Amino acid sequence: MDTDAPMDTDAPDAEGGPPGLQAERTRLAWTRTALSAAAVGALLAHGAESALGFACAGVVLGCAVGFVRCGTARYRRGAGPLSWWVGVLAVLPGVAALVAVLAR
Repeated sequence: MDTDAPMDTDAPDAEGGPPGLQAERTRLAWTRTALSAAAVGALLAHGAESALGFACAGVVLGCAVGFVRCGTARYRRGAGPLSWWVGVLAVLPGVAALVAVLAR
């Protein structure tokens, strides 16, 4: 492939949609993930009976904020490799929710 050739900005993206929509779909996916994590965090806070339960709810809610920030950053920056902390961010809400439920 010729690297000096200009990119075709009118070409459809990988899924056949108009160009530029892939970034928008990715941002919306991160937002949906954040909304579901916020709902889980709110439910954990509502049912918390100890400081550990509230701490786990806070961790999940903090991860929800991190999801929104990550989605926004990827939308602005474009596709590329994810940082190591995104993997931690993806696993942490599940671990915190499990700890909160088991501690009950």
